[in-house]
This record gives sequence, C-alpha cells and structure tokens, in this order.
Amino acid sequence: MLIQSQDIPSGKEDKVMMNLTDKAIDVIREVCNGEYLGLRIMVNKGCSGFSYNMGLEEHAGEDDQVLEFSDVKVFIDPGSALWLTGATMDYVDNSSMGSGFVFDNPNQPPAPSATAGGGCSCAVKSCG
Repeated sequence: MLIQSQDIPSGKEDKVMMNLTDKAIDVIREVCNGEYLGLRIMVNKGCSGFSYNMGLEEHAGEDDQVLEFSDVKVFIDPGSALWLTGATMDYVDNSSMGSGFVFDNPNQPPAPSATAGGGCSCAVKSCG
C-alpha cells in the first residue's frame, strides 16, 4: 500500500498533516471527474469516537486548509484539522463488508467501556 504525505511549508507547521493512500487518491479523482474541485472531510467527535463525513466541493471555504495530493485536493475545516493530524485515509473494496473510505487515526479516542459507567447519554425520540 503506497501512502502519500503532505509536505508542510516552513512557517505553516500548524497545517494539518494527513496521509492518503494511492487508492484513496484514485477514487477521489474518479468521483470528482473534473466536475468538483475536491473532497471535504469533516470529523465529529461523539461519545463512541469519531465519525467522518465527506462531500464533494466546488470551492474551498474561507478558513479551510487545502491539502493537495498530486492533482487531488482535500478540504478540511479548522474544527476537524486537529483530529485529522497524523491520520491516514485509505479506500477498501471488500466483497463481504462493502467498499468505502477507512481512517487509521492515532487521535481516535478509546472505545467506551461497557463497565465504566460513564458512557453516553442519548435521548430517544419516538415517532408516531
């Protein structure tokens, strides 16, 4: 598996350092198909860890960090940058589990213990 890293220009050390595999880059390039500028990655931190949301973008946001991997651009908002530093995004194609992007993220918080007692308090809304 080949991994491409971002080069951080001098004086820009606060920029997110994220890696993408060649397969992830190829899939993003194919999906953008010249119609979109790149892929936005957003991280939400919840009680059971991180969730990742992605979408195709036609332009960068004012505060976005723009990462370039070959001819592929990835847009990251300031709130997600902290959680993506050091992460690697790959694309897997697994016939039994399905295909999609996966993250190897050293910032991922440990899974909550079933016996810890803290956990998450979630409200359930009934429909009907």
